[in-house]
Amino acid sequence: MQSRIFVVKLKDIIRTAVFALLGIGIIAGALIFLFGGKGEYKEGTYSSEIILHGSPVDVNVKVSRNEIEEITLGDMDQTQAVFYPTFNSCFEELASSVIENQSTDIEVNKDYEVSEGILLQAVDSALEKAKRK
Repeated sequence: MQSRIFVVKLKDIIRTAVFALLGIGIIAGALIFLFGGKGEYKEGTYSSEIILHGSPVDVNVKVSRNEIEEITLGDMDQTQAVFYPTFNSCFEELASSVIENQSTDIEVNKDYEVSEGILLQAVDSALEKAKRK
């Protein structure tokens, strides 16, 4: 008679363990779906165009699923380089700050306030293209 009670209790333990494992699996699946399934961005390189002295210059933003990897500036022609001599150095500082902070919400350098504002708008525009909807 004792062995029968032990079997019934063992069935209860097994049933409880199976339901516990199922519950854990469902919760883990839901967490992966909500937080880890898709990234913030669609992987790739996205461009935005700015106009400097009447000619376009591309601002390219390379992103992975969850981070900004690289920001590059297209080639400036000779006229643009003459009229905007500090633009490249300003861009390099801005790009490293955006990548470091993983956001365009950064403090703008007072010396390059206008240039950085133009560049941040272009980076924001490229990131909007990259965002998952």
